[in-house]
Amino acid sequence: MVQTYPLAPDGLPGPTGRSYWVVEGRFAAGAYPGKKGRRELEQVPEVIKQLLDAGIDRFVNLTQDYPGGTDRHLTHYDSHVEPHAEVGRYPIRDVYIPTEELMVEILDAVDNDLAAGHNIYVHCWGGVGRTGTVVGCWLIRHGYATAADVLEVISDLRIGDAGRGPNAGRGETRESPETLEQFDFVVGWEQGR
Repeated sequence: MVQTYPLAPDGLPGPTGRSYWVVEGRFAAGAYPGKKGRRELEQVPEVIKQLLDAGIDRFVNLTQDYPGGTDRHLTHYDSHVEPHAEVGRYPIRDVYIPTEELMVEILDAVDNDLAAGHNIYVHCWGGVGRTGTVVGCWLIRHGYATAADVLEVISDLRIGDAGRGPNAGRGETRESPETLEQFDFVVGWEQGR
């Protein structure tokens, strides 16, 4: 039986300006908690401090932020969260979808961490495509959304995310997930899977 958690109220600000709560105080999602650059960060970024201060102790990194990966331009933040938190890597190529097996692995990791009392932050680079794909599948898995309303549920949760609206740099609301392939993957997900 899949455990249930109360969803965060619509528009509740996330622990950072580029994030939102899925389950208030327990499960947040958003943008990469680091910067562009091909080096290790020397100072702890403010966003990492905000996430740790919010009680986040598990990071679910969906990027390919390793040499040769599509997100290799990102700096690694791992050394700034350890020993306070753990980072789990589940690389998905930018603007693509994971395999069904990888999605089950990600959702199981989120659910296992929540059940163990951990607080989770799921992220990709922009916090929209890959992140929205995982959040959407998690919502459907738990029965919080259906194929018919999952985009609306995600959009409502993201109201407090600065990456959602006109201030995101494009002048329009950025939908999450961001590609048709990602959306189709989410709406094809099954409750309880």
